[in-house]
Amino acid sequence: MNNTNDFNLKKVLPAVLTIAIGMLLVMMDTTIMNVTLPHIQSAFHQNLSNSQWVITAYTLAMATVIPFAGFLGDRFSDKKVFALAIIFFTIASFLAANAHSMQSLIIWRIAQGLTGGVVAPIGIGMSFKIIPMEKRGSMMGLLGLPMLLAPTIGPALSGFLVKHFNWSTVFLINLPVGVLALIFVLLFLPNFPANKASKIDLKGALLSPFAFPILIYGVHVGTDKGWSNPTALSFVGLGIIMLLLFIIVELRVENPLLHLRAFVIPEFTKGISLMWLNQIVVFGAMLLVPLYLQNVVGLSSKNTGLIMVPQAIASFLGMTIGGRIFDKFGTKAAVLPGFTLGAISLSLFSQIKPSSSLAFTLCAIILLGLSQGLVNMQVNNHALQSVPMKNISRVTPLTNEMMQVVNSFAIAFLTAFLSGQIKKQTGLSPLQANLTAFHHTFWLLLLFVIVGFILTLFLRKKAKA
Repeated sequence: MNNTNDFNLKKVLPAVLTIAIGMLLVMMDTTIMNVTLPHIQSAFHQNLSNSQWVITAYTLAMATVIPFAGFLGDRFSDKKVFALAIIFFTIASFLAANAHSMQSLIIWRIAQGLTGGVVAPIGIGMSFKIIPMEKRGSMMGLLGLPMLLAPTIGPALSGFLVKHFNWSTVFLINLPVGVLALIFVLLFLPNFPANKASKIDLKGALLSPFAFPILIYGVHVGTDKGWSNPTALSFVGLGIIMLLLFIIVELRVENPLLHLRAFVIPEFTKGISLMWLNQIVVFGAMLLVPLYLQNVVGLSSKNTGLIMVPQAIASFLGMTIGGRIFDKFGTKAAVLPGFTLGAISLSLFSQIKPSSSLAFTLCAIILLGLSQGLVNMQVNNHALQSVPMKNISRVTPLTNEMMQVVNSFAIAFLTAFLSGQIKKQTGLSPLQANLTAFHHTFWLLLLFVIVGFILTLFLRKKAKA
């Protein structure tokens, strides 16, 4: 089906949209909890430290299961595992909505993470099997929709639901979406043959749960309690040691859980490096811009959310245009303008003031959105397209797992940098100290964009496996 001559939009489009709906179902539950958490805390009479496990447990469960996605898809067929993941994720959502204690809610959140964690890597892997190479830029842009919609719609939807109903509705909303996704899977996803001879990498399977989740948890503790905290240092140190052992094992086995040998492919390494750089900028912007608007400008969370909506719209526009440019002219033609727009946007943010006009702020936000759209899926496609198709099911879990780690480190690093900059601004008023610190942090993000621009110059026009 991945031959251009066999390309049939009427068959491929519903399949890609089905995968996107499944991914949106899972990604929404990552972003929807930030607004809901205080209401859950109040309902179960828990402190913030205990309540945060509702988010942490979900993240760690996903990090635990993602490395197994490739093996599960190969052994039992991608379509079957994708469908079962959606079924059990939906059931776990129903049980979470009916939880009667914080402990039971955390258990069902772990169940959500363990089932939902395989959806994105298997979904992206299926899309590469469905979409011919010459159409991947424009069609894969649809899979970027969940990444755009989840951060924008999630907080707004959860805010509406908890205001007019109660916290349990943020889980109940998953039920119709899950049922719809399952129907679409059965109707539109092609059958992929299962490889009954596929064997699991036992050493890797034993090590991965002690590598990625422990490392990510250590970063979370460090972000929350400071990097001198003994628990943070212990978990980060243990996580790094286990990760090194995992890498050594995976490079020596014939059928690894994660295809780490992909890093010997120059275009994959360059593409994945650009993904990491862009992800730092994306998560940094998602963290900094709303914080600036609320803490410095003094906007409400509702108005901040409304101002951020054009970013998602611009990202979708950039993704659509970028996909077509990618198909016709190659990666650099889309990514270089994308990083250029990102540099202009962050330059504007580094000069922004509470007195800046709404038009100035929206201009910076829209340019940032266009930049993300032009860069994000294009560098992802470039990296994955350089990998032989036979290895794609073991590479998509690798890229997803590394994104979990990079996102955790990005938030921790930028939060620490912003806090440090605020403390350094002695002799200034609190407002001016905050403003200067935000400007310096935006300059730091601009540095990542410049590095990304330079690295893009070394990409081949189109990556080939």
